[in-house]
Amino acid sequence: MTNQTIFTNQIPSDTNASYNGNSFEVGMKFRSAIAGQITAIRFWKADSETGNHTGNIWSATGTKLATVNFINETASGGWQQQSLDAPINIQANTTYIVSVNANNHWPQTYQGLANPIVNGDLSSVADGSNGVYSAPSTFPTNTYLNANYFCDIVFVSVTVPTITRVSGNNQSGATGATLPNPLVVLIKDNNGNPQSGVPVNFAVTSGGGSISTTSISTDGNGQASTILTLGQAPGAVTPVTNTVSAMASGIGSVTFSATAIPPNAGNNQTVLTNQTPSNPNATDGGNSYEVGMKFRSAKSGQILAIRFWKAAGEIGSHIGKIWSETGSCLATATFSTETTSGWQQQTLDNGPLVIDANTTYIVSVNVNSSWVQSSQGLTNSIINGDLSSLADGNNGIYGSPNTLPTSTYQNANYFCDILFIPGSNLIKVSGDNQGGQVGTALLNPLVVQVKDNFGNPQSGATVNFTITSGGGSLSYSIVLTDSNGQASTVLTLGLTPSGPIGAIVTATTPGIGNVIFTARAFTQQPNPIAIENQKLGTNSWKITNQAVSEIAAYATTTSVNKGGSLPINVSLAQPGTFSINVYRIGYYAGKGARLIMTSGVINGITQPNLITDQTTRLVESNWSTSYTIAVGADWTSGLYFANLTDQGTGKQTSVWFVVRDDSSRSKILFQSSFTTFLAYNNTGGYSLYAFNSIGGQRAFKVSYDRPFAQTLGANEYNSLFRWEYNLVRWLESQGYDVSYITNMDVQSNPQMLQQHQVFLSAGHDEYWSLEERNAVEQARDAGVNLAFFSANTCYWRVRFENSNRIMACYKEDWAQDPVAPTNKFRSIQNNRPENALIGVMYSGATIGVYSGFDFVVTNSSDPYYAHTNLNNGEKLSLLVGFEFDTVVNNGFSPQGLQVLSQSPVNPDGEIDQDLPPGTDFLHSCAVRYTAASGAKVFSTASIQWMWGLDSDGVGGPNRVDTRVKQIAVNVLADMGVKPVTPDPNIIVL
Repeated sequence: MTNQTIFTNQIPSDTNASYNGNSFEVGMKFRSAIAGQITAIRFWKADSETGNHTGNIWSATGTKLATVNFINETASGGWQQQSLDAPINIQANTTYIVSVNANNHWPQTYQGLANPIVNGDLSSVADGSNGVYSAPSTFPTNTYLNANYFCDIVFVSVTVPTITRVSGNNQSGATGATLPNPLVVLIKDNNGNPQSGVPVNFAVTSGGGSISTTSISTDGNGQASTILTLGQAPGAVTPVTNTVSAMASGIGSVTFSATAIPPNAGNNQTVLTNQTPSNPNATDGGNSYEVGMKFRSAKSGQILAIRFWKAAGEIGSHIGKIWSETGSCLATATFSTETTSGWQQQTLDNGPLVIDANTTYIVSVNVNSSWVQSSQGLTNSIINGDLSSLADGNNGIYGSPNTLPTSTYQNANYFCDILFIPGSNLIKVSGDNQGGQVGTALLNPLVVQVKDNFGNPQSGATVNFTITSGGGSLSYSIVLTDSNGQASTVLTLGLTPSGPIGAIVTATTPGIGNVIFTARAFTQQPNPIAIENQKLGTNSWKITNQAVSEIAAYATTTSVNKGGSLPINVSLAQPGTFSINVYRIGYYAGKGARLIMTSGVINGITQPNLITDQTTRLVESNWSTSYTIAVGADWTSGLYFANLTDQGTGKQTSVWFVVRDDSSRSKILFQSSFTTFLAYNNTGGYSLYAFNSIGGQRAFKVSYDRPFAQTLGANEYNSLFRWEYNLVRWLESQGYDVSYITNMDVQSNPQMLQQHQVFLSAGHDEYWSLEERNAVEQARDAGVNLAFFSANTCYWRVRFENSNRIMACYKEDWAQDPVAPTNKFRSIQNNRPENALIGVMYSGATIGVYSGFDFVVTNSSDPYYAHTNLNNGEKLSLLVGFEFDTVVNNGFSPQGLQVLSQSPVNPDGEIDQDLPPGTDFLHSCAVRYTAASGAKVFSTASIQWMWGLDSDGVGGPNRVDTRVKQIAVNVLADMGVKPVTPDPNIIVL
């Protein structure tokens, strides 16, 4: 007999991994091609590992088959081996798990078990979920990056008693039916003779079926059997697998599978049936495209597969996609074993996709050189059963390969299609994306709902909840839906032995589908932002009936300290009533905002007309207070907005404000650019710009005492929701410790900046007072780090009057300002070029808000690019725009300035004329430097760079990129700030 092990010369890439000193059970799934015996367990001991160790062998379902305590271990490092008290038998081609406890350290190699390791008859299992862990001495089922934890066995090939299936496997029938053939097993002794009198235990392990006998001894022929009645599977629209295990103690187990067919499982539908292309082999000079079609279903249901008609001349590989109407890729199908031409069909890569009734989706596929088409083929709707193509005049769409297709030509049918089945849906109701302390139960249960294809709640459906990553425990694993079609469980968070912390729970209803819940565990004391974002958000915060003049309002201050009050001045075009809902912007499981308070019905009046000063064109009001918002002492600092609804017309408008926490010592201080919002506001006819002022005559002064035009239907990009919203969502999704202010708060209380580690400027931060400029420079010189996730920053100098409610900026007419030269900071009169503070300064702009240029990497060895794998010259898509900054040789650049990008731009909207000769207007440059005080200063040199962090609500292509997130995490970590709940694929330095 020859001893075999799985591992031979493999060594760990990390010989001393740890996680906050926590203990785990770590292990590996393995199989043998032949029956035999395990005689010993072995494991690689980490360099710093201490304490006692116990090895375990488990069945695939979690039954402990053997255990051994290690003795006489070496002091540190290397393989340890311990013989079992008695060898255990294992069956051929059967999955087992070997594990050992790790008290504080362990070895690991990420992706070490992604592919099978084969040695003789033994092999690891490459199922995408190998390398397993759990709490010490418990069955390990969690996995992370297929890590190899170097647990192994010693195996010998000997004859052992066997259990095998004789008959009854792979039957099928209608749901609820009794299968015609029994499930029969055969037990043989180690000489191959049938063995009678051996107890065999049968158990249904999935599918909800029942068996006639759960325990029976083998007869004289060594056989034992039971009969399976298939589960009912209420609402199933695809076949449901029932599994039954048969186990003989000390010998092994086998599994039977059977398929329950729901009544409507064959009711597959496609949009296209007998249509054929008029051009079976279209080309465009060998160019590649993404081609597709918009479609809808009259009923909810599931997309099972994607199909497309392959042109005779088409070559290469193909990936089908299902997109939401807004451009999110919902599912893919990677085509394999294609024919030369004609219809090709491929099931979705990750299983059926649930879609809603009466909702537009897009199906598309990449074509490499040739495709089929029928011009005007989608001019009229094609209807087949519940499915139909859209006849919106813009169907039959194309674009760049593997991107959302949006272009159209002659409503061409490119013959992309789906395979659909109407039926029940499993819907995620609430509980996703929560967080909490390690080892504690989440505040909210994980709730799902099953609905039939008419949208009615369906009771009695089985929902299986499973922790698929991150550890922890569930209050219930198998739940039947109630009369509302709902089922729920509560997750208690566990620990993750490697990589970021977190948990994934999968809820599955057999034959219907599955949904995923994610949760994060705080390893450090959560800050107010992390706690706030565990509360339930809402999707109903967006204005759906925009007011133009029916209702208008403004707040009497841009910010209010928590526990204070905020007067709101409101005017109705027709006297009547209105109501207010106050929301806070955050992540909130991706919903973007949380409802904080509701006012109830309020009486409203028509306020006096706005007043215009003909000399300065200052527009302001003299409105009375209509309602005062009582800001709770428990309100978390943040960006807030009050949505006001005119009860008579249903029209809506907003008031923006910031809730401060003046006592906060948060790591990050986020400045909202209210001065820039004000500068572009042209309510009453005048702003600081000629382009949106009456007669092209701009104002010299603007007032906060009037509604923002941006809240009254103006197509204005200087808005709270254009850039700041996305940066707030990302920061709060990561659990950064943030508090919020406006420019006006820096103006009024400049010392507050020095209560924080990082001052953060976001988006379009163009208008600064001299007081603000001085405050930020003083903070930097006192060691406060500065992060400019913005551009065109600190460009115009402004001053304030009337208790800071009026902002003056005379610009080119600076000589008319009786108080100060309110023109550019870089002007001769001010001589405070922005790059002296930021490192770069504004150079130009593009016309389109959603246009943009690629961010091109320079100096890729810089620590801010750590763990991005980016190289010089590589691009991050469309992050530069619509205004951008560059390095300027004017003698004011900070010492040690490091250039991090050289991004080609085309400033077709504007080139700043006040930059010195030789300035490179054709490149935008992100930079960083370290001030004499040790403060770190970073600038993205682009207004829309943060769209690489979060693109919710942003038109055009999705710009979110993990590499951008990693850069942002690196920047803030260098400034001493780390996220509490980082994304799973982000490395925190």
